[in-house]
Amino acid sequence: MANPQTENGYTKIANEILEALIKTEMSGHCFRLCLLVIRKTYGFNKKEDAISLSQMSKISGLGKVRCSQIINLLELRKIVTVTEKCNGLVKKYRFNKNYETWKTISEKCNRIRKVKQTVTENCNYNINSTKEIYSPNSVEFRLSELLLSLIRQKHENFKQPDIQKWAGHVDKMIRIDKRPVDGIEKVITWCQADSFWQTKILSTQNLREKYDRLYLQAFNGKSTQQARYY
Repeated sequence: MANPQTENGYTKIANEILEALIKTEMSGHCFRLCLLVIRKTYGFNKKEDAISLSQMSKISGLGKVRCSQIINLLELRKIVTVTEKCNGLVKKYRFNKNYETWKTISEKCNRIRKVKQTVTENCNYNINSTKEIYSPNSVEFRLSELLLSLIRQKHENFKQPDIQKWAGHVDKMIRIDKRPVDGIEKVITWCQADSFWQTKILSTQNLREKYDRLYLQAFNGKSTQQARYY
């Protein structure tokens, strides 16, 4: 029977931080690694600590590849900061307690800015059009950046895409296809860890087209070795 006592150790953390975490939309895996970083830093009265992927995997129960993906996402959202020593092999992690700088995924207002453009052709007439600009704080923009960052982990020279165009496809996935944000996040991280799909899903347009197949495989825990189709 479990009988934890503070005499055996505890982690001192401000209630304000806990309340900010409670209000922040994130996947269960993200929440696990947030707590892990807090435990390994504040739990030892430290601001930052070197934590290996093996440690993360053992404590969280997640695979090392998944831990790396989630840490990248938390860094992208500015919830966790990562610093490297000069040899590039040792990484230190710090929980960012300034929650006002976190990039949340619950932002609905002002996530899209409409910009009216006037195009003049042959100096004879004007064509007015409206372009949608996605804020860097919007979920559409950040999910696009997540996919790009994971692709570049394997393809450093991957050509810089039009992130606004990518965000537009994510917007259609959420608004038209009714895909849940946490589901899109999981599918992105899963497909970029899969040996087959990581070479096929190289844009959010590809992601949208193949989403149902990817979702079924990701949430059924099947790799393309078990269920290969394209």
